[in-house]
Amino acid sequence: MTFNDPNALHRANDSHPDGFRVAMVDDVSLYSKRLLSGLRQLGLGSVLYGPITSPSSKPHAIMETMGPEGLRVWNQYLFPFQILRRAMKDRPRVIHVQFEFYGIHSYGPLYVSIGVPILLVLLRLLRVKRLVTLHSVLSTESSRLKIIRDTSPNGRRVPIVLLGAFLIFSYKLIALVSDSLIVHADIFKKRLIDQYHIRSSKILVIPHGVDLFNRTESTPTPPTIPEESIILYFGVISPRKGLENLLSAFAILAKQTTNCSLLLAGTSPPYYEGYAQKVKNFAAELGVNSKVRFLGSVSNELANQLFTRAMFIVLPYSYDVSASGVLSWALGHGLPVIVSENDYFKEEMSDYQFGLMVPPGDPVALANAMELMISRSDLRAKFSENAAQAGASRSWSTVAKATLEVYRGLFKA
Repeated sequence: MTFNDPNALHRANDSHPDGFRVAMVDDVSLYSKRLLSGLRQLGLGSVLYGPITSPSSKPHAIMETMGPEGLRVWNQYLFPFQILRRAMKDRPRVIHVQFEFYGIHSYGPLYVSIGVPILLVLLRLLRVKRLVTLHSVLSTESSRLKIIRDTSPNGRRVPIVLLGAFLIFSYKLIALVSDSLIVHADIFKKRLIDQYHIRSSKILVIPHGVDLFNRTESTPTPPTIPEESIILYFGVISPRKGLENLLSAFAILAKQTTNCSLLLAGTSPPYYEGYAQKVKNFAAELGVNSKVRFLGSVSNELANQLFTRAMFIVLPYSYDVSASGVLSWALGHGLPVIVSENDYFKEEMSDYQFGLMVPPGDPVALANAMELMISRSDLRAKFSENAAQAGASRSWSTVAKATLEVYRGLFKA
């Protein structure tokens, strides 16, 4: 079946017991592709309303290619009206919008985000059920907002009070004109309730899905002290990721442990132009060039190899705004982690302890944690087992089933 046929979405649902027709609005992200695949395996006809071309503000190297599950529908300036026109033709019963202010699930620069509530209002007039997954939920606390503002893509310093007012207005408006919201962790639901005063009954929690890999079969068991301890950072190269802190910690570690190396895989979005070079220059200033490799953009195949070869991964984020897709990859590979101690990672560690937490911005604490992880093979084995268990509990098939139940619930409300 191909979704280039305008009638394919209707025919795909003719035999489904619920009679669902679902359209997902997003860029061509790995998240949406995996979720759509899981929904189709459950017999649900679904389609991606994707971009004609991805907005130029995004790092195209990390975007997925459009597959048979997708239609090229929108661009960043007209997307509310282009999606409405397509929905009038397809008549889906649910439109599921993936959203964040900037990043993979955005629709262009920050100012373009006003189009999301406009889209939801138009779909409401069409009597389509509207579900929004909020991939980021920013705190309105002044101290956190200042950090977010100072590491945001916009170089102009917006007053904290105006930034907070913009966020409150945006989240409350999206909640008002949607039928339900999905977030990826309880802490983000709590944030929406306490800081944005959105009704609890409107917010559902479904964790980020995990691709499951078999780490033990894909690589031999390493010796207690391997010849080289490979430490991995994977993800976007941006100011909020705490990379200067990671490099400072690694410089401390390298003086104590000679058989270690740090791999950084990822690229910077266009709006952080020049930041990757700044990080490389900082590594040179610290004198760790020979032990640090900047890999840039990597394929999914190479990414799997990196997660298999690494002893552990470090996610030294300065603050939390969203669930971590990189953490999901680590769990899927059973890879131990070292993470910053923030609300999101605390929640993730509460059920399965699959790594160590350190205060953000503390290179000495991070260096000590990395040294402990390298020296304790028993600890790594425990964390690896716990990571695999956590990953299995949130496989994409499990997430797809939970999402399908949300769709069903929309018609019972």
